[in-house]
Amino acid sequence: MRRVAIPAAALISVLIPALGVVGWMGSETAIHPKPKVFATRLADYPDLHPQEAVIQSQTGIPIATTFFPGERRATLVLSHGYGDNQALMLPYAEFLHRAGFSVLVYDMRNRGRSGGDAVTLGALEPLDLISVVDYAVHRPDVDAGRIGALGVSLGGSTTLLAAARDARIRAVVDDSGFSDAPRVIDSSFEHFIGLPAFPCAPITIAIASWRIGIDVQKIRPVDEVAHISPRPLLIIHCTGDTVVPPPNSDRIFAAAGSPKQYWKIPTGGHIDGHKVARQEYERRVSEFFAQSLN
Repeated sequence: MRRVAIPAAALISVLIPALGVVGWMGSETAIHPKPKVFATRLADYPDLHPQEAVIQSQTGIPIATTFFPGERRATLVLSHGYGDNQALMLPYAEFLHRAGFSVLVYDMRNRGRSGGDAVTLGALEPLDLISVVDYAVHRPDVDAGRIGALGVSLGGSTTLLAAARDARIRAVVDDSGFSDAPRVIDSSFEHFIGLPAFPCAPITIAIASWRIGIDVQKIRPVDEVAHISPRPLLIIHCTGDTVVPPPNSDRIFAAAGSPKQYWKIPTGGHIDGHKVARQEYERRVSEFFAQSLN
């Protein structure tokens, strides 16, 4: 027995520090994802006339925003996904602006030109979005009673959480958001972090939570989405999404109050809806906001 126990103890003494190192490296990737470069640029959208501003979030960090004035004072705030920046939302801004809306995009914390020490996986991002809404409602060219919000992926979950807490957001589109952080971490960990979910995910998330001072277990849009009602909600999800699987939106839809709509797109992967069903996507989303913010 001693012959077995000694090598086993030696193996454990090596594995635990190794897993700690891997967990630390994974946490670094989780809270500081590498910057992304997008092919789309503002110059590709000559009808969008940007007005840039840096605002102060209630969380104490600067948030970089870009406002595109439209024919209407009804304004839509767009939130990008995990690891992205506001450039991701330019195609969305373009079609919504074409539909007559004013549009406001911004860099989420620790992304683009915004401040913040880390991405917090939905813990502080909703407070930053609410601060962007604060900025919007004080603009003279914005109708404070007609503000809608659309988010994709982490931006979708952020939008759900912000709208549940702030009734000034009068209509919500959630495209591929997660229902709760713990569950989506299990399904998307390897995609985003580049490490196997087992045994790395629990260690990585524990270290990341400690480093940024949040409790990932409490990031649960599914528990708050009912507070959006009676404001209208449109949920969009591609059935081929393996990063944030569609059951996330199933749970959100089941927990949401009325009025609510759920459009399952039969093709495409994560946040591919606008790519694979462009005309239908633009029609549905534009009509949803037009009817909700009339």
